[in-house]
Amino acid sequence: MLQLKNVELSCAKERWFRSPTWTPILRNINLNVQSGELVALVGGSGEGKSLLLQNILGLLPTSMRSSGQILIDDQIINTGQQRHLRGNTLGYIPQSISALNPLLKVGKQVQRAASLGGKTPTRDRVAEQLRQYNLSETILDQYPLSLSGGMAKRILVSCATLSQARFILADEVTAWLDLPHAEILLRHLKTLCHQGQGVLWITHDLHLAASFADKIAVLHQGTIKEVVGATELRYGGGSDWLQSLWQTLPEHNFIHAGEPLPYAASA
Repeated sequence: MLQLKNVELSCAKERWFRSPTWTPILRNINLNVQSGELVALVGGSGEGKSLLLQNILGLLPTSMRSSGQILIDDQIINTGQQRHLRGNTLGYIPQSISALNPLLKVGKQVQRAASLGGKTPTRDRVAEQLRQYNLSETILDQYPLSLSGGMAKRILVSCATLSQARFILADEVTAWLDLPHAEILLRHLKTLCHQGQGVLWITHDLHLAASFADKIAVLHQGTIKEVVGATELRYGGGSDWLQSLWQTLPEHNFIHAGEPLPYAASA
């Protein structure tokens, strides 16, 4: 299990000839991700969701500091250990497609990402993975600049999933994708969960989160306001505030409160 206990993040504000002042960004973050579970962390832009993932990986910028505990299987993970956990225990799907190296062909980047987890997939295995995302094997011989945003995003997902990391930290994985491709990708992440991996998924999309996640953590004004089961939310659970957000989603269009979404049961 991946656990966050009382995690706090602060950002430095530099001042001439004086010590910096620290502004809190995230406060009292407590969250668990079980093996075999897909947890969606939902919140607005600028809430600090991506920074939380970077903190788990030990990739915070030097202008930030953190406190609290990060644990895996009840063992506290310190800063020195985080580097060695990347790729094998902690897989990462970054939000920006600029994470792909423009000077390396896609195939080399996918192979390198898998090797960080101690895996050496064959070209056929990589091609099979790409076909699950409606991508051709020929992409492996191309450079990232020749890819569309949606194609590049699916390559980043492949890099993380081929490493077979125990926990995948997925930052806005459905960005750049139309709904059919987003659903394909999320169903694959659900398949990985059924095989025992855990996924912490950052998203703005409460509708998709309720359709594919096992539970939803709502980040608001720097703290986790509530954690609710996705099924519970679909059937009217959660706080009045969360239900008001849920009922005003444009996808609902007069769907009665408590009625399950059309494709939620198949997710």
